[in-house]
Parts: sequence; structure tokens; C-alpha cells
Amino acid sequence: MGWCPFVWGNWGAWGGWGLAGLILSAAMSIGLIVLLILAVRWAVRQLAPQSSAGSDALGIARRRLAAGEITVQEFEEIQKRLGA
Repeated sequence: MGWCPFVWGNWGAWGGWGLAGLILSAAMSIGLIVLLILAVRWAVRQLAPQSSAGSDALGIARRRLAAGEITVQEFEEIQKRLGA
């Protein structure tokens, strides 16, 4: 029997699993890539600065006050409610 670079020992290609081994290794490779992408996305979101809901609401109230949509008294009431 001659030597073939695609056959390893007596097991044959893909460790003796044939086409199922090829499909399984491809699925595992794709799964690892997906996990890596998800891990990077999670890490980026964790490191990104987080804004609190209270400061966003206060910013909206400031813009509404500046635009004349609410009065100073209404703005102060919003500030009290938000604890700012």
C-alpha cells in the first residue's frame, strides 16, 4: 500500500469518520468562530461607557426646558423626582 497524505494511519481521512467527520469538524469550526464573535461583542459592550437612565431623562428635561416645552417649575419637579 502506497503513502497518501490525506490518509492518517489505518483510520482514513478525518479520523475514520468519513463525511460525518468532515461535517462535524466544519460545524465545530463554525461554532467556535461564532462563539469568538459573540465573546468580542460582549466584551465591547461591557467596556463601553454606560449611561444611566436618570441622566438621560434629565438631559431630555433640559432640552425640553430650553425649547420652551416645559416651565422652570416643571423642570424642577422632574429634577426632584429623578433625585438629581
